[in-house]
Amino acid sequence: MESLSVDDESNQRMDGKVLYEVLRLQGKNPIYYYFRTQVELIKFADVFRASGYRYLHLSCHGDEQVLQFTFGQTTYADFASIFEKKLNNRRLFISGCSLGNEVFAQAVFEKSGGMYSVTAPTKKVFFSQTTSFWPAFYYMMHGWDTEAMKRARLWHVLERLTEIFEMPMAHYFKNTGKKSAIDYRLFGQTTVIDALVPAKNAIPDVPDAVA
Repeated sequence: MESLSVDDESNQRMDGKVLYEVLRLQGKNPIYYYFRTQVELIKFADVFRASGYRYLHLSCHGDEQVLQFTFGQTTYADFASIFEKKLNNRRLFISGCSLGNEVFAQAVFEKSGGMYSVTAPTKKVFFSQTTSFWPAFYYMMHGWDTEAMKRARLWHVLERLTEIFEMPMAHYFKNTGKKSAIDYRLFGQTTVIDALVPAKNAIPDVPDAVA
């Protein structure tokens, strides 16, 4: 699912659509939905649950307080309520700035206690970054096991790719060893993020970020 700014739409900066096309080329069967408002998201949340798909990938802008859509935004609590119980036995992956934070993860787990995990960037990310990172991530995960995402493999892939693409990520999950408390692992936090700036400026027509 994807919802970006009008400027992103006009300039075809839609990393979710890119991911969809790459996954199709890899022989997968993804379903892509673009939405602009929270009302549409509510409908698509039902569509997602009815689909039986186990992984939800959301591309949108965001910050430490809200998720932003083409027309409007929603709080962490409202987003969690929209997907209440719809993420049980599912994994949520998000492409958007700073959404890999504990407040967001806690809100979603509170409404979907049976969810397996939430994985998202912890800092500002760039369009040219996300369009490289996520196809590589799903390729490496499916190349290892086409039927399921095992935690050990997921951590291994995140550890490698966050360093390669200099894209810090947080992975939140229920820890059965701690009475199902919400636990987390951070990946790529030691990366020199400033290295992205000269790399970005060296490429013409690359937007500032997917926020």
